[in-house]
Amino acid sequence: MTPFTSDLTVDEHHAIRSVGFAPVGLVLGSCVYQIGYTGGYCGYGRSYGRASVVEATGIRQSLYDARMLALSRMQQESAQLGGDGVVAVRLEIRPYPAGGLEFQAIGTAIRADGTVRPRHPFLSDLTGQDFAKLLMAGWVPTGLVLGLSVMVIHQDWNTQQQTANSWVNNEVAAYTALVQYTRQHVRAQLADECARSGGTGVVVRTSTLNHTEWRCVAGQYETVDHVAEALMIGTAITQFRTSGGVGGPPPLPIMRLT
Repeated sequence: MTPFTSDLTVDEHHAIRSVGFAPVGLVLGSCVYQIGYTGGYCGYGRSYGRASVVEATGIRQSLYDARMLALSRMQQESAQLGGDGVVAVRLEIRPYPAGGLEFQAIGTAIRADGTVRPRHPFLSDLTGQDFAKLLMAGWVPTGLVLGLSVMVIHQDWNTQQQTANSWVNNEVAAYTALVQYTRQHVRAQLADECARSGGTGVVVRTSTLNHTEWRCVAGQYETVDHVAEALMIGTAITQFRTSGGVGGPPPLPIMRLT
């Protein structure tokens, strides 16, 4: 028996083995990416003193491409090990000492025990236990899906007035619009990726929203652009059928303590 490596817990390992899969190795994909030019959004989208939300397409595409490179390299390692898929995938970003950002994808490649194999190798960020529950309920993962959105809005006069007095309670309309459009956009992208992977739904495990500011100098005035970056990562899933219909969970063994 060939030894394997994994980053699974003992519970995850046993859960995966209980549904007919075995770990074959720890797999990893990395990409060091230099994020330089972020786009000239200073004051863009203003009309009669009011700013509107615009998409930072350049930086959004760079952040997306870097993650996909790391995922594809991890998937290649899984294929070299003869894996049918990868579970417990984690996506991490850290500064690289020589400059840029390192995007890393890490997970455990698994292979089916029997002759029935998945038609296409899959990626999933589900834990070993959740992967087992999914299969027992008659569902299978079709792929890891990612939605990413980066939106920008300029600090206009109205925003300055709404945030100038900390003793007044009021809605900051620009901030509301920024987070609203960013989250709507990222959910739409997630749905598109789910459809492309052949899934009928997504179970989301990661959902983040980060806010930063970019310095903006327009003429003799210096203000800021507000930037929101939303990220959603999940596993696209679909039902599978057997000769008896949709596969259901087997009986749950119970040991009475009394």
